[in-house]
Amino acid sequence: MAEFLPLCDVLFNVISLAGYFCNVVFDVVLGYALYERQKFAYFATVIVIVSFSLVISQIVSVRWYLNKRKLRNSTAAATGPPGDDSPENSLEKKKKKPPVEEPSDSARYSRWVVLALHATQLGVLWRYAKLFVPVDLRHVKHEVRDLCMLRLVHAFCEAAPMLLLQLYVLVNLQNENHMNAVKLKALASGHHLSSTALVQQTSLAEQQQKTFRDLNMVSATLSLFSVCWALASFSKNVRLQNVHRLVLTWLGVIFQFLWRLGTVISRVISLTVYASVYSHWVFLVIILHWFSMFLWLISPKNVFHGERISRLKKATLGGLIAFVYIFAYINLQEVRHRQKMLTFYIVMFMENCLLVGLWMVGIWPNRPEEFGLI
Repeated sequence: MAEFLPLCDVLFNVISLAGYFCNVVFDVVLGYALYERQKFAYFATVIVIVSFSLVISQIVSVRWYLNKRKLRNSTAAATGPPGDDSPENSLEKKKKKPPVEEPSDSARYSRWVVLALHATQLGVLWRYAKLFVPVDLRHVKHEVRDLCMLRLVHAFCEAAPMLLLQLYVLVNLQNENHMNAVKLKALASGHHLSSTALVQQTSLAEQQQKTFRDLNMVSATLSLFSVCWALASFSKNVRLQNVHRLVLTWLGVIFQFLWRLGTVISRVISLTVYASVYSHWVFLVIILHWFSMFLWLISPKNVFHGERISRLKKATLGGLIAFVYIFAYINLQEVRHRQKMLTFYIVMFMENCLLVGLWMVGIWPNRPEEFGLI
């Protein structure tokens, strides 16, 4: 029987949907602002990140939809029509396999509509919309599980890379503002510009910088929220074999969100300040961390131990989870998870301290005057 979800669950989905939509929109607006400022490399990076995230999310979503549709059709064909479970009919089913029914016109139409929604990048929004109408509560956990996974895909395909880029642009913007102010004063003294003209040019430049900085901060805040919200609503029970135990409570999600907020902020700031001094060397740090996590994940008696999956699939899943481990830890097992989590965060803390220490070494010869007050 189809029923509306409880009010708390609806509110949870509203927050998730609003965060997803606003994050994508503000990232696109930030890309346009970078294009207007002639930061074409940053603009291209934003477009690639946003486009890649949207395409991957739609592909994953439509694949799950088609697989579930195929499974539902095969199950219906194997069990036959409902209400036909008498002993005589059960014996008849064992002797004669029921014919596979052709999908109706309405089923074909709904299938093409869903495919069209995914082709127009609206598949994720369609999944959220399904939870605002009466749903079959027996299958709602699978819908929630899919959205939890799609939030994680969006968070680490778009929000996390964009957060690093936004903070890197913010740090460089401060240095650029300082250099522009010095150049403007030198130009004024060299060409004897009037003080009024200098004040006007400086005021206009400061206003433009402030507008862009505010936009960048809003976009970065939304990216941070998306990452932490996705991690807060993720648990080991999103795996298909545990989906029947998937329970999201407001208290649990809020405390998880605050915990993730602290760990993600410390990680992102460490990578950003390191990149502000050593530039592209930060990619080497990220690659080394990813490779270390990948080897840890595919090691014996770790994730997927004892599960019947191919080596290729195990390596692929290990590589994807290792990318998440660049920023935060997610638990996929029920055994020794506290020990593994403690090991991960000790390594992460030491790595963050090393990155901040190297940043201080790099900036110390040219440190600003205010640095001594820290």
